[in-house]
Amino acid sequence: MEIDYLLTGENNPSTILFIHGLGANLSQFERQHEYFSNKFRVLSINLRGHGNSVLPGESKSAAFELSAMGSDIIELLDDLDIDRVHFVGNSMGGNVGYEILKSKPQVLRSLITFGTTGQLSTSRFALGIIKFTYKLLSVQSISNLSKAAGQVKESREKIREMMSGVNKSTLLAILPNLANFDYLESIKASSIPCMIIKGEKDKNINKAIKNTIIEFENRGNFKLFEMSGAGHFANLDDPGLFNEALEDFIVDIN
Repeated sequence: MEIDYLLTGENNPSTILFIHGLGANLSQFERQHEYFSNKFRVLSINLRGHGNSVLPGESKSAAFELSAMGSDIIELLDDLDIDRVHFVGNSMGGNVGYEILKSKPQVLRSLITFGTTGQLSTSRFALGIIKFTYKLLSVQSISNLSKAAGQVKESREKIREMMSGVNKSTLLAILPNLANFDYLESIKASSIPCMIIKGEKDKNINKAIKNTIIEFENRGNFKLFEMSGAGHFANLDDPGLFNEALEDFIVDIN
């Protein structure tokens, strides 16, 4: 399959890769392309089943395994002749980053996540309720509900816009792959610089992220940046502060 992507700042030596979450798309990172492309190559992609990265055939859960999404990214980096990246993943995008950390860590110069936890356990009953709700709702209703994750008017509108373009069968196929995962051993075994950007208002993730932060702090080479007033989509809620925090972290590595 072909992965749809946007690459700016092509002549710069170091690459930042931005990966969106479930139902979003590469347009989530427009402000990051504007800010970083004068100093870095900036790459963002549409994960399989999102945007123009359409998966041939039926949307089945196995086709949307997080490891397969990680493989898509590694293949694209090979095609673009990019050896290493600063990987920035939001929500499911962060999970894909952890998959790469587990399978091919040598392509990661650093790993930055926001709206992501490294460990999650969801009961079959709870997952069933979520899937049943998604089946009942229209895409328009899902997008209107999802925009509540934004903390300012601009981010709410952008979230609604992105979610309104998603295929509901894609959402339903991916959800089981996001219900239960554990990357704590991969974190423990890694040594690359990592940062978690923790949005103050990202309540659901913040309830589950404690063990992830503890594992990173025990491991070292880690920074926790807490963004006041930001939610699950921190880069949309306060792009200025997000960009500054990310740049400070990456420049220290470079």
